[in-house]
Amino acid sequence: MRWRKFNGDPIELPIMEAVENAIKREIQKGFRLKVCIGTDSQVKGQETEYATVIVFLREGHGGFMFIHN
Repeated sequence: MRWRKFNGDPIELPIMEAVENAIKREIQKGFRLKVCIGTDSQVKGQETEYATVIVFLREGHGGFMFIHN
């Protein structure tokens, strides 16, 4: 699976490690953090495209996400 950040930069680490690192980093910075995971699909003719997103929400300070599609 190829994961990327919202800006398109690839995530080189295994996704579990990348998520763990992100959580530790944001908590270390003092943010209260929510992590949400969502999926969606879209049918285009004979093909179905799938997407998965992991969203990190920093209370009062925006957020960021990792995407796979």
